[in-house]
Amino acid sequence: GAVVGAAGAAALAGCAAATRTAQAASLLGLGVVLTLVATVVAGPLLVRPVIRVLGAAFPALFGPVGRMSQRNALRNPRRTGATAAALMVGLALVGGMSVASASMSASFDRQIDRTLGADFVVQSGNFTPFTGEIGKRVAATPGAGLVVAQRLTPVAVRLPDGERARTTAAGYGPGLDDVAHLTYARGGSAAALADGHLAMDADYARDHGVRAGTVLPVEFPGGRRAELTVAALTDQQAAESFGTQGGVFFGLGTLRRYLPNGQDSALYVNAAPGTNPADLRERLERTLKPFPQVQVRDQADYKQLVHSQIAVLLNLVYALLGLAIVIAVLGVVNTLALSVVERTREIGLLRAIGLGRRQLRRMIRLESVVIAVFGAVLGLALGLVWGVCMQRVLALRGLTALAIPWGTIVAVVVGSAVVGVVAALLPALRASRMNVLAAIAHE
Repeated sequence: GAVVGAAGAAALAGCAAATRTAQAASLLGLGVVLTLVATVVAGPLLVRPVIRVLGAAFPALFGPVGRMSQRNALRNPRRTGATAAALMVGLALVGGMSVASASMSASFDRQIDRTLGADFVVQSGNFTPFTGEIGKRVAATPGAGLVVAQRLTPVAVRLPDGERARTTAAGYGPGLDDVAHLTYARGGSAAALADGHLAMDADYARDHGVRAGTVLPVEFPGGRRAELTVAALTDQQAAESFGTQGGVFFGLGTLRRYLPNGQDSALYVNAAPGTNPADLRERLERTLKPFPQVQVRDQADYKQLVHSQIAVLLNLVYALLGLAIVIAVLGVVNTLALSVVERTREIGLLRAIGLGRRQLRRMIRLESVVIAVFGAVLGLALGLVWGVCMQRVLALRGLTALAIPWGTIVAVVVGSAVVGVVAALLPALRASRMNVLAAIAHE
């Protein structure tokens, strides 16, 4: 277990230090498998030190009953480790995905705060393009000031190093600086949106030998080809995020030349001077009532949209957790039932010298709780390490914020204790109903 664990730790360390996404993801997968195997193999060795710590307060809180419950959990470390393994695996997965999802949400929140400067964004619910009629009605809405249209298109860019990069590029109308906070390493929005020009992320450009003034062959849908000059280099720290590799964008004039029948993907709207944004939102919603496919969103709405999409993935993980909990409960019930059978005579003697039925049930419940919490602690510790490494992989794609969902972690530990109590109900009831004399005579 130590050898496999050391190899897994080395793989996770390599993942955290990697500079390429594919390499980091491969090392992450290898590290997850190896550390999981190592923890399962070495679990029985971890039972004694961890349970001594987890059950340290039992003697003070519950007296001799608490002391016996702690020591009963230590009697068979291999069985205790195997029992806790099912819960550990499920909670390790939940812990890792919770850290990853919280980090994604925090990164998107930071990115939205840093880049979105418009009061409102008009966009379809599923991000599909919409007709130009919507843009005309938005611009004619009373109180609407600057309206900047965005159009997205797939393109293929031939780079100087020979790579043919397929990505999604954006076209923007005039006034981009008033609705978005862009940081430029070279040039500016005026140069980037000029006819025949484009902008690209500075880091991506450097990696592929692109400089300001480089002319790049660009292929648009339908086989239309153009040669566009790199007029600006941006520093947005999100060059490779989710299909927008390279951070390529240009002016709507350039895009319309090669895609004359394109549709808008979003409209960025600022309130006119003297107009209350809340009033403008009501007017925009009235204007767009005949077009239910589009919605008006502000920064808070955008963040909530991102969070809800990430929550879909997290809910799948929670479903797996539910299955793991069912398996873990059955495992704990089985372990405690076997333990009660093996200790039949001991239980009879304890009852004979004065241990009450309620005290016996409490002893078995506490034993179950400490086993369940043991599995939760191991699983969450493993999951936190996995989650941090997942975040390092996401950081290579521009999602640089690390967030630890402490509330979720505390809730999972408390929930594990509840699982332990539930799992002990039947074994504890069976033990408390034993005939004392028959139990003492049991061989």
